[in-house]
Amino acid sequence: MAALAVVTLPALAQIGQRDAPIEITSAQSEYLQNEGRGVYTGNVVATQGDAQIKTEKLTAVCSKGPAGSNGEPSCDELEQLIAEGSVFYMAPDVRIRGDRAQYDFPSDTITITGDVILSRGEDGVVKGTRVVYSIGEGRTVITAGEKRVVTLFNTAKKATPAESTTPAPTQPAPTTPN
Repeated sequence: MAALAVVTLPALAQIGQRDAPIEITSAQSEYLQNEGRGVYTGNVVATQGDAQIKTEKLTAVCSKGPAGSNGEPSCDELEQLIAEGSVFYMAPDVRIRGDRAQYDFPSDTITITGDVILSRGEDGVVKGTRVVYSIGEGRTVITAGEKRVVTLFNTAKKATPAESTTPAPTQPAPTTPN
């Protein structure tokens, strides 16, 4: 049985809340210290605050810091997270599904490719082959290569509590004595 790996990465990285640590859980993990990479496989979940990436394989790429007490380089800062195989990115304002994702920490941008579907709550769905989501800017660019981007808007009016579709009960007419 594969061991469950949990790793908390530096708070300088961000897929969600900037000050929260990133926790990665997986069926298996391998740290390639000389390469500055951690590779996580098997039902991988990376969580930071209220944002999450789920995938089959996740590679964390670090910038190499000074050598530690053992003489080997350390992971100074996370530069990228690369997710491969059925990628699902979730945050409070957006959900994006695709085949591969690359999160670039310096630019605070996630690029998701493949058969991509993006949704924002109940507002609608956008389909394409590539989504570039600049998290800090709140800017999303969707392309579809040779195909066309397909956007489906939900135009149904959302009822407010004051607007009910059930008619209000009617008051019986006052009765007058004969």
